[in-house]
Amino acid sequence: MPEAPGLWPYALAVYARPGVAEVCLEAQDAHGADVPLLLWGAWAAARGRTLTQDDMAAARGLAHHWREPIIAPLRQVRRALKALPADALRQAVKAAELEAERLYLAALEDLARDWPDAPAAPQGLRDNLARLLPPDAAPVTERLHKALS
Repeated sequence: MPEAPGLWPYALAVYARPGVAEVCLEAQDAHGADVPLLLWGAWAAARGRTLTQDDMAAARGLAHHWREPIIAPLRQVRRALKALPADALRQAVKAAELEAERLYLAALEDLARDWPDAPAAPQGLRDNLARLLPPDAAPVTERLHKALS
C-alpha cells in the first residue's frame, strides 16, 4: 500500500477542491465546526480509519489548546481588518492564522502515528464527518461528504 500523504499536504489539496472550502466555512460559521478537525476526519477516512471515541477525545483536547485561545481570535482579527485600510496587517494576521492551523494539524497528525495501515473505506468518511458535525448539520455534512468524495 502506498504511503498516505501527511495531513498538511492532504488538507491543502482537498481544501482546494471545488466546493470544499465553501462547505467547510459554512459548517464553521453556521454550526461551529472546526475546519482542521473536519479535514483530519477526512484524512483519517482516507487512511482507512473510522474515528473512535478515544480519537475524538484526544482531538478535542488538542482543539481546546488551539482553536479558542489561538485560531479563533486570529480569525476574528483578520475578519475585522477587512473593514479597515490595513491590508498588510490583515495579510500578516492571515499568515499567522494559517501557521497556527498548520501546527494544529501537525498535532492532529501526531495522533495517528500508531494507527494501523488500512485501505480507505467509503463509509468511513461519512461516519467521521457525522461524528465531527452536530446532527442539525446533516445537510452540510452530506454536501461536505460529496465535495470530499
